[in-house]
Amino acid sequence: MDQSDKYFDFACRLLAGRDYFTEELRQKIIAKGATPEEAAKTIEKLNKFKYLDDDKVLKKFITEISAKGKGINYLKQKLYEKGCSALLSSYNMTEFYPFEEECAAAEKALSKLGKCEENKLVSKLVSRGFSLSAALIALKRRER
Repeated sequence: MDQSDKYFDFACRLLAGRDYFTEELRQKIIAKGATPEEAAKTIEKLNKFKYLDDDKVLKKFITEISAKGKGINYLKQKLYEKGCSALLSSYNMTEFYPFEEECAAAEKALSKLGKCEENKLVSKLVSRGFSLSAALIALKRRER
């Protein structure tokens, strides 16, 4: 087995466990000892077999984050931590995580926070990664 097959097998084993963003997988392959060129060839081969789909992974990731009661800023932070900050510029995040969906997730998170002062509730929502406007809308809807 040559080196490129070794890295391809490694990537397939990782993908069997869960979905990865392309850049996230590239970093793991390089950490395994591949050169950037070998990693690029492995990624190319994975794409040829349609094993990688950043759109699908992003949608799934957003669903998980929304279910956890987190906002769009949290999503951006996590993508940056995963080394996928290029996704932030190449995708319109509101297309994948619409504002109404963020507001609904903020309302859900708000329902778990209980009663306290309005400004503290907004602060707690913002600290969970919600945009200020989504936090304020969720708070107004709660008061109705």
